[in-house]
Amino acid sequence: MKYSSQHKQLSIDVFHSSLSELSKENRWVKLGDSLPWDEIEKIYNRRLNNTHGGAGNKPARMIIGAVLIKHKMNLSDEETIQAIRENPYMQYMLGLKEFSDKPVFDSSLFVTIRKRIGKDDFNDMSESLLKLQIKMAEEEKEKSDKEDDENRSSSSCDASTNETSSSIRLEPEVDSSHKGILKVDATCSDAEMRYPTDIDLLNDGVEVIDRIIDHICAKNDFFRPNTHLKEIHSKYLNAIKLRSKPTKKVHECMEYLLTMLYRNINSFLKMVGRTSTAVFDSMKKRYRELFMTVLKMYHQQKEMFREKIHVCSDRIVSIFQPHVRPIVRGKAKAKVEFGAKIGVSVVDGYTFIDHHSWDAYNECEDLIPHLRAYKKRFGCLPEKLEADKIYMNRRNRRILRFLKIEAGGKPLGRPSKEQQSEEYRKKMAKNVGERNEVEATFGTGKRIYRANNIRAKLPDTGEAWASACYFSKNVMKFLKELLHVLTEMMRMLRSIRLTLDLLKNQRLVMTSELIKVICG
Repeated sequence: MKYSSQHKQLSIDVFHSSLSELSKENRWVKLGDSLPWDEIEKIYNRRLNNTHGGAGNKPARMIIGAVLIKHKMNLSDEETIQAIRENPYMQYMLGLKEFSDKPVFDSSLFVTIRKRIGKDDFNDMSESLLKLQIKMAEEEKEKSDKEDDENRSSSSCDASTNETSSSIRLEPEVDSSHKGILKVDATCSDAEMRYPTDIDLLNDGVEVIDRIIDHICAKNDFFRPNTHLKEIHSKYLNAIKLRSKPTKKVHECMEYLLTMLYRNINSFLKMVGRTSTAVFDSMKKRYRELFMTVLKMYHQQKEMFREKIHVCSDRIVSIFQPHVRPIVRGKAKAKVEFGAKIGVSVVDGYTFIDHHSWDAYNECEDLIPHLRAYKKRFGCLPEKLEADKIYMNRRNRRILRFLKIEAGGKPLGRPSKEQQSEEYRKKMAKNVGERNEVEATFGTGKRIYRANNIRAKLPDTGEAWASACYFSKNVMKFLKELLHVLTEMMRMLRSIRLTLDLLKNQRLVMTSELIKVICG
């Protein structure tokens, strides 16, 4: 859009015009024109309950586009809506026809979206992107082959345009039940939470019980029992603010907090017991869940305090996110991480989350789910599997041999003479280099798209948040490949134009020489 102010300030009404005149070089415009919105619409509509009448739903392009902007720009829900209001290019990607300074929807809808769309839906959307990229690459290859057949005599045609970067083909080939390379690994998607300590958890439990008692008394006009919150908080601060925390001080503080927490829980139960279960049932669902979490946490802490240990099964590390578990990773940065463990597969640079668990598990058990997901997406098994050493145990190697899949890694047992050759070492180094793409995927997902800072509080919304981070990464990968295809097409057209100019010049030279011969 070109506007001239003529030394006058432009009014905002000028921008309330069609968005079709925006520059096609903008990244949001390119995404709006190239993403397979029809496929995304079908995937999104599967989650809608349209059996009852009511208000119409927002278009899938608007919803998914807003989620993409949120995770690409690392914005909060409110800031995402504000950014879309201020940016006409973002509005174009969301499918709007004219610029509008009104919110496209309320920011609270993001919570509903995260509850509605799961990792399987985001995986299906990523699959549609990958298949569209493969289709575009194959069409480019066909055009290039056709032009090469027509202009084979010309030396300006570039043979590199005949190759496609994808290791998978959409059309089934004869006697080819194995295609492509599958790279798998697991990592932790950290939740946004405070580092858990026993004293902090007990203090949080005291504050939550005090809040619940206050709510019940105000709602039912009960006499409020004294919870000694100020005294408890003072004792907690005296211990937590010590620069060096002696074991005796920590032990005394924990014993005091356990005693006071038990006292307040008893006060709440006595108050509820006077009216059977009517008061407890009338509480908000969130308060009931918090009370049960505090009760479970109290029993865990009491048992560990009595046994003088720091380990228990299903240990609660956050009262407000009780589904989060400690994941022992043994990394140099942090030996223990707190969040969900995800099993990831990478195909042609596209990332798919095949397993999402809030509990720790051994990732070598993910081999069969990864292979099943690959077969479901592409209709075949991979030719080669590249994974970490933990995946390459004897059981998994037998499975790979049975399925005729090459294992990219060193075999078990003592090295043979063949493995000591230079050629074999180069092959192993190549396998390691190719497998590092998974590590690079984790680095990009966590550093750029904040997949290690999941700020959703519920288990299903946390899973959707992590899946949306890697879906955003896949979309930008698609945009990069799209630009590569367009560049190759422009280079091919330029070579064709040069070939035609060369033939035209040769024809003119031959015609002038023929005229000289005839006239001479």
